[in-house]
Amino acid sequence: MPVQTGRQFPYLEFRRRHVLETPAPVVWPWETLAGELAAAEHSEYGTLTLAGPDGGHEIVPGTSMTFQSVRPGERTTPHAHSWWHLYFVRSGSGVLVLDETDETAELSDGDVLLIPAWWAHHFENRGTEGDLLLLNMSNLPQQAALHNKFSREGIRAGRTTVEGAAAAPPLSPHPQVSGA
Repeated sequence: MPVQTGRQFPYLEFRRRHVLETPAPVVWPWETLAGELAAAEHSEYGTLTLAGPDGGHEIVPGTSMTFQSVRPGERTTPHAHSWWHLYFVRSGSGVLVLDETDETAELSDGDVLLIPAWWAHHFENRGTEGDLLLLNMSNLPQQAALHNKFSREGIRAGRTTVEGAAAAPPLSPHPQVSGA
């Protein structure tokens, strides 16, 4: 891509461009969500993403909300990425595993957990009945808009299998976890 020449405009015009309409409240009735969740394909990364009335996936600027379902006896792939997650356990029980340290946390109905960016993690549903249903808020849309949407999969206790390593930042920028 060739280098392009930029433009400029008055600062007050810049400010006017960022005056947005006040959004209206939105409700997603649980009865409708439950029916769509039951009928949806369940991938390990998410089942159903909430959308606004206009179809946009950013519930508030830069954030999205997705339901993630982990079936009984299943687990998600260990991974880390450049966006954070704020999870609410809607129903069921399971285990959060922080893969670089092998620390675990038991999860049950109503728990809330924060996974900061680049913390390697996965979920396990060790039960035999009932899905672990998580509602996940993340800043994935913000990171994607900044061209900072990177992830790594296959992470296990200090060892990594990396997909797309050339583009990914260091695995463990947080001091509590040793680097890869």
